[in-house]
Amino acid sequence: MELIVLFKISGIILLGEFIVHLVFHLVSRFIGKANRDKISRTSILKGLIERAFVVLVLYFNLTSALTLLGALKIATRIRDAEDKVSNDFFVLGNLISVIFGILYFVIINNLIGR
Repeated sequence: MELIVLFKISGIILLGEFIVHLVFHLVSRFIGKANRDKISRTSILKGLIERAFVVLVLYFNLTSALTLLGALKIATRIRDAEDKVSNDFFVLGNLISVIFGILYFVIINNLIGR
């Protein structure tokens, strides 16, 4: 793969991650509950890994592995009552993350001509 293509992909992902962070901030401000639905560095890192997982799964045509992601998401919802994130915030955050993972995949496919 050409170095220029790698720079383009990196630039698109960096711009996309900036937009994702901005969207999450707006969602947490307007929909999230005060003192509960905060965006932490840990949640940002988990989102990056989640989107990378979506891109890899789609790239290698292993779409059934998305079921694993769904199961993991459900499993993470089972925790202490005091640490619950509101359902609206949880669903929107997951949908936004998966949408951006799919967008990255489509853009990367178009850049490498696959």
